[in-house]
Amino acid sequence: MGTRGWLMLVAAGVLLLLAFDSFYIVNETEKAVLKRFSRIESTDIKPGLYPKVPLIDEVVRVDGRLLTHDVPTQAFLTGEKKLLNVDAFVTWRIADVQRYIVSVGAGSNNSMVMERRARELLDPRVNEALRNQFAARTVQEVVAGRGGELPDEALDPSAVSTGEALDKSEEQLASEEDEEFRKKVQEKGATQALLEDKNDQREKLMNSVAEEVNAATLQDLGIEVVDVRVKQVDWPDEVRGRVFDRMRAERARDASEHRSEGREEAERIRAAADREETETVARAYEEAQKVRGEGDALATGIYARAYSRDEEFFRFYRSLQAYRESFKSPNDILLLEPDSDFFRYLKDSEGGR
Repeated sequence: MGTRGWLMLVAAGVLLLLAFDSFYIVNETEKAVLKRFSRIESTDIKPGLYPKVPLIDEVVRVDGRLLTHDVPTQAFLTGEKKLLNVDAFVTWRIADVQRYIVSVGAGSNNSMVMERRARELLDPRVNEALRNQFAARTVQEVVAGRGGELPDEALDPSAVSTGEALDKSEEQLASEEDEEFRKKVQEKGATQALLEDKNDQREKLMNSVAEEVNAATLQDLGIEVVDVRVKQVDWPDEVRGRVFDRMRAERARDASEHRSEGREEAERIRAAADREETETVARAYEEAQKVRGEGDALATGIYARAYSRDEEFFRFYRSLQAYRESFKSPNDILLLEPDSDFFRYLKDSEGGR
């Protein structure tokens, strides 16, 4: 190939490159601006195919979708000066692409660099808002989501002018809040009412944080903070050990109280059982003695009637019984006089002496 051929090939390549660089495409998920000599000519370009001046115009694209940023865990003080570790995340998007590129880009046209810089700029703003909101609430409010918040009527100017709200003690306000919660339980069920009540409190805290952060980032960075959510609230490591020790001590104290109550109940049951046993044995002995007395009386009566009918036969019968009881064992020895009445019927069947 000669010199002319090479020149034509280079010219064709240059023309092809210029042709490709004469158009640009903005996708549905992107937002873009057109820069000419580092000056923004068009901003917030909609998705589509557009022409541009080759080698002069430059297109800067950024992600137009919702983005999520995990804020590093920070320690914040609550209203009662309790230190808590808070782990949160932010959902955000680029609302003003021109302001975003100017403020965050700092001369760079790389979207990844700008996004990393934007996340770094979001962290202190979110932490400041969380610090302000946590400082205005108690641990119970930020963790359990209930308690401590004044009802609307306490903030009503008309109520203040009549002294109604001022006359209410904290116990009355808490009672009114509990009564309102009980009404929700009756209307919607316990689970739903509890969830809604917690969500209401959490929504207020999160919305306040999002509004505070959004007010600063929208004007300064062109970033709209859509939502801020707390993932986890925990005690710091140095406090967690003391909290766990205190919880263990409380549980041990509760267990000791339960054991003491159990031993007391066991002693009471054992004493009642012993008393019932003694009473039952006494009643059984009384009944046995009564039956035995009645049996003896009945036997005595029978003996008396038999004796009255035939005295001699009765004596003979009783002597046979005496012989049987006396000679039951071969080792029994009786020392009696030969003319004793005991052998009366052995000598003579008539019982003669």
